[in-house]
Amino acid sequence: MGRHARFDRDELLLAAAGEAAMGRPVTIQSLAAASGATVGSIYHRFESREEILGQAWLKAVRSFQSEFVPAVDAAATVRDGLAAALTVPRWSRKHPALAGLLALRRQEDFLDERTPATLRREATGINKFAAKVVGAFAGRVRRSELHCRTALIAMPYGAVRMFLPKQSPPAEIDDMIAAAYRAVMKVESP
Repeated sequence: MGRHARFDRDELLLAAAGEAAMGRPVTIQSLAAASGATVGSIYHRFESREEILGQAWLKAVRSFQSEFVPAVDAAATVRDGLAAALTVPRWSRKHPALAGLLALRRQEDFLDERTPATLRREATGINKFAAKVVGAFAGRVRRSELHCRTALIAMPYGAVRMFLPKQSPPAEIDDMIAAAYRAVMKVESP
């Protein structure tokens, strides 16, 4: 009977995300130190540092989009879109390492020509899908895509970026994001 693995892929990806969000270089050795895993166990799960970085980035994007995309998709009115904008701080509080990664680092920091091609293709597709959902929302509510991207993504991420990765965005930031959303989308306060 084989030994039970002490570390699974998700734990290692979260450790890599946390290291990257803190601005630390992610190497196999630094990941081993941060996670407590051995270098050999990391290489047993991943082929390369580039695969780890690409997988960490995609894990963060998938996690965020699993909440954001349904919220945008469900928004039938401009007022309904506020719930989607508020997924940013709420998700950030639940997933600080992943949120720090998305808020403070760029996709290019994790996906380059050394990244396995399958991961690069997935990243391209995942971003196109989210853009399509935001574009559909813009059409439904008769606002420009620029207004929608700013209100749903840019302003909420700007707000949480002030706190991540050192601390969780405080709950009162939600009211400020809501006020910014209403201003950009020209929605009267309730």
